[in-house]
Amino acid sequence: MLYARCGVLTLTLTFIACGSNSPNTTSPSTPPPPAIKVTLNQTSANVPVGWTTQFNATVTGTTNTAVNWSVDGIAGGSSSTGTVSTKGLYTAPAQTGSHTVTATSVAQTTSEATASVSVVSGLALSPASADLIPGQVQQFSATSSIPNNSAVTWSVDGVAGGNSTVGTITSAGIYTAPSAPGSHTITATSTVDASSTASAPVAVFSLSVSPSSATVASAATEQFTANFQGLTNGAVTWSVNGVPGGNSTVGVITSAGLYTAPPSPGTYSVAATSTADASGTASASVNVFTLAVSPSAVAIDPSSTQQFTATLQGVSGTVTWSVDGVANGNSSVGTITGTGLYTAPFAVGGHTITATSTVNPSASGSASLSVLNYIPNAVLTYHNDDTRDGADLEETTLTTANVNSTQFGKLLAYPVDGQIYGQPLYFPQLSINGTTQDVVFVATENNSLYAFDADATSANPTTLWHVNFGTPVPTQLQYGTWPQVGILSTPVIDGPAQVIYAVAVVEVNGTPTFYLHALNLSTGADISGSPVLITASYSGDTMENSCFQRMGLALNPATNLIYIAFGACEHGWLLAYNKTSLAQQGVFEDTAGAAGGGLWASGGALAIDDPTGDLYLMSGTDFGDQEWITGNSMVGYNDAFLRLDPNQLSVLDYFSPDDNFTLASNDADLGAGANVLVPGSPTYPHELLGGGKDGNIFVINRDSMGGFNDSSNNVLQTVLTGVSQYDNIFDTPVYWNGSIYIHCNNDVIRAFSWNANGNAGQQLSSTPTSVGAAVFGTHGATPSLSANGATNGIVWDIDNSAYVNNDPSTSGPAVLHAYDATNVANELYNSTQAGTRDTAGLALKFTVPTIANGRVFVPTGSELDIYGLLP
Repeated sequence: MLYARCGVLTLTLTFIACGSNSPNTTSPSTPPPPAIKVTLNQTSANVPVGWTTQFNATVTGTTNTAVNWSVDGIAGGSSSTGTVSTKGLYTAPAQTGSHTVTATSVAQTTSEATASVSVVSGLALSPASADLIPGQVQQFSATSSIPNNSAVTWSVDGVAGGNSTVGTITSAGIYTAPSAPGSHTITATSTVDASSTASAPVAVFSLSVSPSSATVASAATEQFTANFQGLTNGAVTWSVNGVPGGNSTVGVITSAGLYTAPPSPGTYSVAATSTADASGTASASVNVFTLAVSPSAVAIDPSSTQQFTATLQGVSGTVTWSVDGVANGNSSVGTITGTGLYTAPFAVGGHTITATSTVNPSASGSASLSVLNYIPNAVLTYHNDDTRDGADLEETTLTTANVNSTQFGKLLAYPVDGQIYGQPLYFPQLSINGTTQDVVFVATENNSLYAFDADATSANPTTLWHVNFGTPVPTQLQYGTWPQVGILSTPVIDGPAQVIYAVAVVEVNGTPTFYLHALNLSTGADISGSPVLITASYSGDTMENSCFQRMGLALNPATNLIYIAFGACEHGWLLAYNKTSLAQQGVFEDTAGAAGGGLWASGGALAIDDPTGDLYLMSGTDFGDQEWITGNSMVGYNDAFLRLDPNQLSVLDYFSPDDNFTLASNDADLGAGANVLVPGSPTYPHELLGGGKDGNIFVINRDSMGGFNDSSNNVLQTVLTGVSQYDNIFDTPVYWNGSIYIHCNNDVIRAFSWNANGNAGQQLSSTPTSVGAAVFGTHGATPSLSANGATNGIVWDIDNSAYVNNDPSTSGPAVLHAYDATNVANELYNSTQAGTRDTAGLALKFTVPTIANGRVFVPTGSELDIYGLLP
C-alpha cells in the first residue's frame, strides 16, 4: 500500500508536471504594494522672527508613519534657517527671510512634502524712515504680524516716550521732532513679546537759504544757495512767489539757484524746498529795484556841462558816479560831481556815464554821451553837422533885410589850381602864422588843400598855407572831374584837436593810389603817422583802384573814427580809421560780392546819430546790377538806406524800395542823394529822410527801417517830388524850423512842411508849402541855410546849369541864389542881379555853399568866391 501511495503520489505529481496538454491557464499575480504619500497640515506659513509653528506630517501607504524633518535641506535646520523638531515644531530664526520645511518618509525616502515659510518681523513701522524739520510732527504706526499683539510701547533713541533733546513720541506714535538737527531712532516694542520690536530712522534737519535777503537790480542776477544741517540729501526745488522756477513777472530761478530779477521793481520770495521732504522749505526775501540814468543818450559841446539824474525805484539809497569807469572822472574823460553834474573835456569823443548803487554796488545804470565836434560859428563838416541838416543857426550878420543886390555881393575870389567839389570848411579865430585868423579851407582836384583868410577883401587876399599831395589822376569826362581827380570829397575837421582830414588820390607809377592825410590845421603839415595808404578787402573782394572817393568824410564823436566811402567802382566801400593812430578799424562792402552799391551821394556825407554813434547812409547802383536780389531776399544792399554799427560797420537795419529791381535796371540810384536826420515825435522819436533819382522822398522810422518787400514799402511816408522819371534828387535836403528844403534836377527849389508830432504819413507835407521860380538844370542843387536860431532864415543854393559836362573848362559861371526860408518864392538875391560885379567862377556839379560869420563861401570850377555885405 506504501508504494501505491507512492504510485498514486507519482501519478499526481506527473499530472501536475506533465499537464502540457491541458488548457492554457494563468495563476493570479501578487498585487503591488500601496504608494507612500506624505502630506503636511500647512503648505505655507508666515512666522514672526523667533516664533514657532507646528507642522504635522501624515504618511499613507505604509504602517511606518515616521518622517525626518529638514529646513532648506538641512536636517533639523540651523540658526540661520530656523530649526524644526522631530515632531515638526518649526522655530523661526532671528532674521527675516524665506525658507522651505520638508518632511520625508522614513519608509521611503523619495516620498516627501514641503512647506514655504516666510520669516517676518514681529512688528513693522510706517513710515519706515522720515526726514523732518525741527518741531515737525510725524505719525508713526506699528503693524504686528503676531496674533493679538497690536499693543506697543514707543521710545526714541532708547528713551521711553523720548524727551526734548531727541524728540517726544506719544503712546499713539505721534512723534514731535526736537529743535536741533540730528539723527534719531523711533522704536516700537510689542507689549505681548518684548523681543518683538521695529525701528525707523529719523533725520531731523534744518534748511536755510543764503543770502537770507538780497537787493537786486532789475534784470541782474543773484546766486542763492540751499544750506542743510542733519541731512545728506541736499537736493531742493526752487520757486519764486510760489511759482516753480518763477516767471518773467516775478523773476526766474534755475535749478542751481541762480535768480534773474524781473524788469519791474518789487519784493519777491525765493524759496527752496527739500526734495527729501516737501515740508522742508526755506525762503529769502528779494528786493528788486531799478536804477536808471537820464538822459540815457546825449551829445554835448566840448567843455559844456550836462546834468545827469539817477532814479532808484524799489530801494532807497544814493549812488556814486563815474566816467568811463573812472570814479568822478578826470580831465581826459570829463568830470562828474556827486550830484551827477558832468563837465565835458575839450575833446571830441564818446563816454559812458555810470551811476552805481551804494546799497548794492553790483547794480548800476549808465548813459552814453558824445562830446561833439563843435567850435562856435565853425563849419567843420559837410552840411554843417552830423545830422546833415545844412543849417547854420549862429548867423547874426546876414538877414532877410540886408541880403539883396544893393547891400550884398561878391567881395573877392581866391584862384585855385583845380575844381573845388568839396564844400568849403570854416574855422574862426585860429592861431596861424602868429596871428588869430578866421580861416576857410578848400580842396581841389589837383590834390591841393588851401587855407585862406576868410575875412580878406579884394585888396588883401591872403593864402595862409597851401599844400599839395602829389600828381592827380587823369579821369574820364563822364565823371565830371575834368581833366583830373585829386581831392574830390569834402574834408572834415576835428575842431578841438585842430586837425583836418582829407583823402587824395595820387597817380603812382600809372596806378591811382588813395591816401588819408591828417594835417595840423594851423600849418598844413602832416601830423605823426600821416599819410596812410588806403587799401581794403572784404569777404574775398579787394577795393579797386578805379573807385572814386566822392562822399564827404565824417568824424564820429561817439567812436573817434573817420569814415571814408567809395563808389563808381565794382562795389560800394565804407572804411573806418582811428582819427589818432590812423589805423584802419573797419571795412564794409555793401553788395556781398555782387556788383554795384556805389556810395557817392552827389558828394554828401553819411549821417551820424551823435549820442549813439550809429551811421546812416544811402547806397546806389550801376546799370544792370540785378543779380543781388532774389525774390523777397536781398543778397547785398544796392539802392538801400542803411543803418550801420559805428565800430563793426555791420548792418543793423535797412530799407530798400519795392521797385529796387526797376531802379537797378534803369541806373536810377537811390543813393544819388544823401539822407538827413530829422526831429522825431513821441511816437517815432528817431526819423530819417532822403531820396534819389526816382524823386521819392522816404520818411523812415530809424528804429524799424522796414527792410525789403517787393510789393510794399514799410516806411512812415513817401512823397513824390521832381519832374522827371529817373533823374530827380541829387542833393542832401535841408531841415530848419519845421521845414524841409530840396532842389531837384531841372526843377525849382521846393519847401515842404515837417510836423514832427504828426501821425505816420502826415509828417511831411504831401505838396510844397512854397516853391521858387528859378529852374536849375543839371542835378539841381544842394541848399544850405543860415539863420539866427529860428529867425532870419535864408536858403542858399548854387545854380550850375552852365556846367558843360564834355568840357568843363568851357562852362559858364555858377550863380548863387538866396531865398527867404519862410517862403522860397521870395528870392532875396542872386549873383546875376548886379551885372558882372558878382559873377562867380565856373559852374561845377554838386557844389554846396558855406555860410559863416556874415560871409558866403562859394566853391566853383576855377576859384573860391566869397560873398558878404558890401563895404
